[in-house]
Amino acid sequence: MKRDFKAVLFDLDETLTDSSSGLEAAHRAVTKRLHNYLSQHGVEVNETILRSKLNALEDKMNVETKYDRDEWWPELLAELGLKQEMPRQIAEELTQLYWTTYSNADYPYADAESTLIYLKQKGYKLGLITDTDGKPGIKNRRLERFAFIRLFDVVVISGEDTLRTKPSPEPFLFAASKLGLPASKCVFVGDKPFTDIKGAKAAGMRTVLVKRRDWGIGERADFTVSSLAEIPLIIEKNRKSYNKNPSS
Repeated sequence: MKRDFKAVLFDLDETLTDSSSGLEAAHRAVTKRLHNYLSQHGVEVNETILRSKLNALEDKMNVETKYDRDEWWPELLAELGLKQEMPRQIAEELTQLYWTTYSNADYPYADAESTLIYLKQKGYKLGLITDTDGKPGIKNRRLERFAFIRLFDVVVISGEDTLRTKPSPEPFLFAASKLGLPASKCVFVGDKPFTDIKGAKAAGMRTVLVKRRDWGIGERADFTVSSLAEIPLIIEKNRKSYNKNPSS
């Protein structure tokens, strides 16, 4: 059967947007606020150690696909060996501070919009599959900031539009169905092997890993690139290859 790609679907954070500055700013703001809160309650913690623990917790929660930041902060205290209670009001304040600061410093990669426009002009349908930020509405507000959002034919916030988040195949299959295509006609581009690549492969999609960092875990993608600008060439090349070999 000919496998002629019809759609290219993308992850958001660290795939289309450079979240490193956003994370750094968010971690700095949360660390400062949490340090002040603890100091006011007679608990002294080294601010550098606190920030280091938060950096590690960020990776841990991403791997475990736990996105509700309200649940992060008590766990952060536990990681520090503290038995300090975390009032819900403070947890919600830290979460709001995290996302407000993150969003203000989160920008698209320089080649993001040009890559999307190129694929659109070539006739590919475009999709975005991004996990929830833990609370309904947060991810939608973040998406509204990006001009490139208008280029997508379908946007799926997994965990909100679907019951399960990545790496479940559910959001990938849901997006493909919204495009009116089987998963085999879709290519998925993401940066996290353990959610993006694992889930897309389980759904039956071809996969491209944009290697922003070495996670050291997860599924191997069909293709690996270091920038979005490489994607059109890979997709066009392999599309032609499939057209020449219709039995594949």
